[in-house]
Amino acid sequence: MKNHAVKIAVNPNNSDRLDKDSIYKPALNYSENFCLSSIFDCSREMEEYSGDFDYHSLMHNVQKPVLTANKVGALSLFANKLLLREWTNGLVPIQKTFGFSSLLNDESEVKRLFKIVILKVESREEFIIKPTNGSESIGTLKVFQCKNEYIATFLSAKNSESKYIDALKVVSDYETFKHWVSDDIMGVTSGNIDTHLLHIEPGLIIQELFPHNKEQRGPTEMKFMTAWGELLFVGCRNSHGVCLGSNGEHLEGSQETAIMLQDKFFHKLKKIALSLAKSSTFPNLRFDFFVDIESGEWVLNEIETLADCRSYSNYLLENTGEFYLKGWRNKTYHTFTTPLTTTLLRDRLKNELEK
Repeated sequence: MKNHAVKIAVNPNNSDRLDKDSIYKPALNYSENFCLSSIFDCSREMEEYSGDFDYHSLMHNVQKPVLTANKVGALSLFANKLLLREWTNGLVPIQKTFGFSSLLNDESEVKRLFKIVILKVESREEFIIKPTNGSESIGTLKVFQCKNEYIATFLSAKNSESKYIDALKVVSDYETFKHWVSDDIMGVTSGNIDTHLLHIEPGLIIQELFPHNKEQRGPTEMKFMTAWGELLFVGCRNSHGVCLGSNGEHLEGSQETAIMLQDKFFHKLKKIALSLAKSSTFPNLRFDFFVDIESGEWVLNEIETLADCRSYSNYLLENTGEFYLKGWRNKTYHTFTTPLTTTLLRDRLKNELEK
């Protein structure tokens, strides 16, 4: 079903504030040793790294202490779905957006968003509502056609078991929608492994539903794990357990599906993922792409840290720490004075994509 964008008045987000505040100080040029700002210097944590090379050891001994110590304001930029749009707009395909807001304390904004939802529901269009400061564990809701039925469902079991079990009522009754926003979007924060998400203002984003088998929880998703500007692995969700190596080699899961994902998407998305990683100058990021094998269509869904990928690959769990440690030994740190802005990030990304 084809979705049509709804013309709405968009409230300004906090991009102007980003241009004024010194959130994080990246290198202005990418170099072979992938220099990082001293604000993200994790040398002490790496020196004290226990020698265990597994994913969980990396998360608890290195990433969490570094994120906590640095207040992770910069990473909040990358994890924020609204600011992600500003950074990548026109450079990297992302999902079509029908409406969004991070001003949910204003009931007029909640009403405006609900009007957009109602237009979609009345015309029986497919769409998805996501929180801007978290993932499906907070409250992603999808509305779609399946077997001649119009269905609304939460992707999180927590929401499905709550008082909002009737997800269709959330997108058809204003009072239910308002209380859902107040209770589950404004009132819920992320777990301690996603420390950086605590710095993002709560908000909602209403987007097109990416093509996928509606009996699945969500689309096929290729998660490109990077560290120090290099690709570690690609964990693939809803893809028969597929995990690809840094050169696209099959590591786990269905070999047939791995070949299709490798042929249609791996090389182009690797280039984009590394361009995003190098332009951001952050030690480790995960770039999540929705892909549709049948049509070859793809979009960038979100950018995260390596956190919350523990369920996708035993190979990843066993080897991530070792790859990260080897990469760190070859990198150096410098102090920079130029503050991060979305404009700077766009310029850096454009240059990386053109190489």
